[in-house]
Amino acid sequence: MEVAAIHRSLFKLTGLTIALLLIIPFAASGQSGQLFLNVYVDDSSARKALVVGNMDDPSGLAFLNSSEHIYEENGQLYAATDSLLKEDDLGWKLDFPVSGHYDEYHAVFYIPGGYELRQINCSQGLEVLSSSYNGTLVLDVQGFDLIDPAVSLSYRAA
Repeated sequence: MEVAAIHRSLFKLTGLTIALLLIIPFAASGQSGQLFLNVYVDDSSARKALVVGNMDDPSGLAFLNSSEHIYEENGQLYAATDSLLKEDDLGWKLDFPVSGHYDEYHAVFYIPGGYELRQINCSQGLEVLSSSYNGTLVLDVQGFDLIDPAVSLSYRAA
């Protein structure tokens, strides 16, 4: 093998090593993850919501800081909270911001019967599918490779 070929091989190997050294810490840092949550809105007069599902790192859910009942184990989450819902002049608003990087995001919001959706706003990259099941409004929000995804929806009595 000639000297020039050896130098090219070493140069390629060095470049590959540097690329791996840059990628591995980011992948191992836990800064990306998955979120699969269902959010059940209770009687809006009580301003309660039940959040159930699993996610890699619940620290991105700021509402957990003010939740009444929280159960977390091995990525499973069960939380009852009154910090997601707010009443406004036209009805109710639910804000669901999440901080962090998510390879996969899937949140389903269940709004009880007797209410109609006024507006929904989602971060770029999120897709919404709405349906109704036994009178309950179901909003299925999904996305991939997202940073700080947020969903905000407004609804009122029908």
